[in-house]
Amino acid sequence: MRSDEREVLRAWLGGDARALDVLSDRELAELHDALVAAKKRQARALAAASEAALAQMPASLRGSIGKLLER
Repeated sequence: MRSDEREVLRAWLGGDARALDVLSDRELAELHDALVAAKKRQARALAAASEAALAQMPASLRGSIGKLLER
């Protein structure tokens, strides 16, 4: 496991980062990959929900609201 991946995990886990000390490099890499994949799924789900919410708004407001949401 690269040290930058270990630091990313420590930042994500905050106060629980000490739990990483008992994991092997392979386990740390698997945890890192799983968390990265989960964050990507979460981002896709949030984007889909945002698009669905915009679709519910009147067409005349969608452009302005989209700009506010940086879409």
